[in-house]
Amino acid sequence: MKIRLFLLLIGLFGISPILFSQTENLESVKPTGDSLCGTVNRQELQTGDFGKSFIEEYANYKPNQGILNKLDKNLFSYTMTIVLGTWCHDSEQQVPRMFKILDKMDFNTSKIQIICVDKKKTGCDTDISNMDIQRVPTFILYKGEKEVGRIIETPKLSLEEDMLNILSN
Repeated sequence: MKIRLFLLLIGLFGISPILFSQTENLESVKPTGDSLCGTVNRQELQTGDFGKSFIEEYANYKPNQGILNKLDKNLFSYTMTIVLGTWCHDSEQQVPRMFKILDKMDFNTSKIQIICVDKKKTGCDTDISNMDIQRVPTFILYKGEKEVGRIIETPKLSLEEDMLNILSN
């Protein structure tokens, strides 16, 4: 009996560091409930509570086709980084709208990097310290390695008009 108890205690103490280290790692990637943090893909944005809002907002948004026609010629030589919070109302609204615009233009999705942040605006396992993220969502357009402009939180006119203005400068 004493041997069984001894083996049980050794087993519990031996496995506990493994269990605790895995829990800490999961919390750094997914801090609370449904919130995502770090580099994600579009499919991950379309799950959970954020996903419900994403699908609804995407379906309801009607981009200005005239502006999309003007953007069409210029946008394909750019890349985009989208920084958002799945806990943020503006992200729930603007991110699906941006994807609707990009889908209508057949924009190459491999040119989009999506980074979710926590409420402290950190990317958890993704370093975003050089991006100066103050508000979300932030859409950053790049030509090569150079940032050419960004749309922060909500557009001034509309997402498509603001992108056209950035690309026209």
